[in-house]
Formats: sequence, structure tokens, C-alpha cells
Amino acid sequence: MKYQNLSDESLVDLLQQDDPTAFELIYQRYWRQLYGFVFQQLGSKEDCEEIIHDLMLSLWQNRALSQIQNLKLYLFIGARNLVNKSIKSRINLRKYLEYKYLNDVFETVGPNEFSNITELHQAIENAVKKMPEKTATIFRMSKMDNMPVKYIALKMELTDKAVEYHITKSLKILRQQLQNFNSDN
Repeated sequence: MKYQNLSDESLVDLLQQDDPTAFELIYQRYWRQLYGFVFQQLGSKEDCEEIIHDLMLSLWQNRALSQIQNLKLYLFIGARNLVNKSIKSRINLRKYLEYKYLNDVFETVGPNEFSNITELHQAIENAVKKMPEKTATIFRMSKMDNMPVKYIALKMELTDKAVEYHITKSLKILRQQLQNFNSDN
């Protein structure tokens, strides 16, 4: 039987019957398209490879239970879901790190050191004025305007990693300047 000429539906039927050759052909037929799709979303070779590996592993492990009507659609929806999961975990990690940085700032300075909220806002604004222009802009977009990293990256024509670098840099500057503010009083 020539597998190359089989339709997706036939390959899915063979896959459900534990045929490893059908699985290999599905992989060969779709990996480039999936790689391009995932890379466009994440921009990382390693992340693409991991997501495609996880997707194909899931396809193989769930072959007997799956009810695939349209193989291409099934694979791309699965890839999209894994990309979303990856982005969500990165966002949660980034938010945790930002929380940790801000928490460190307030542990060092202590919220009781500020006589009122206006004084705190003024101290933050003074710290932002001492940041490099791009870092300050990204800080404002992220922390004051609550914009997501991906949106900032698109708007500023930067990579997500560059935006995250500027956010981290701004939080370090903020911590340093608020410590200076505390010692000035």
C-alpha cells in the first residue's frame, strides 16, 4: 500500500489502528506548516520544536481515543492551544517576577515610609524621569497603562524579550530610586 497517496482520513484510520508508518507520514506532511505557524506566534526555534513534539506525542498517545474529522484543522487547533498555554505560562511567570520585584522594592523601602499616596506617586514619577526614555515609555505602557508585552513589542517594534528587558530594568531603577528617596527623607 502506498502511504504517500493516502488521504488524511485514511491516515487517521491507520493511525487509530496503531500504524507507526501512518504517524510518520502525518508528521512529514504537516511538520513544516506547523513549525511556521508556531514560530510566527512565539519566535523561538526551541519553543517551536517543543510544541510540535508535544502535539505529535499527544496525537500518538491519544490515537485510539481521538475522533479526528479534519486532520489539518485538528493539528493546527492543537498547536494553537499549546502556543496559548505556553504564552500564558510565560505571562504568569513574568507577572510573578514583576510582583516579586515590586514586593522587594516595598520591603526595602517600606510602605510606612511614605506619608501619603501622593508622595509615593511623586517618588515613582521622579524615578521614571531618571530612566532612559525607551525604558520609561515601556514602564508606563506596562505598569501604568496595563498593556501586555506582545502589544508593547508590536507598538515599539521590539521583540518580546527586549520589552521584558526594559521592564526588568525599569523595576531595578525604581527599586534603587525609591531606596534613594527613603534615605533623602
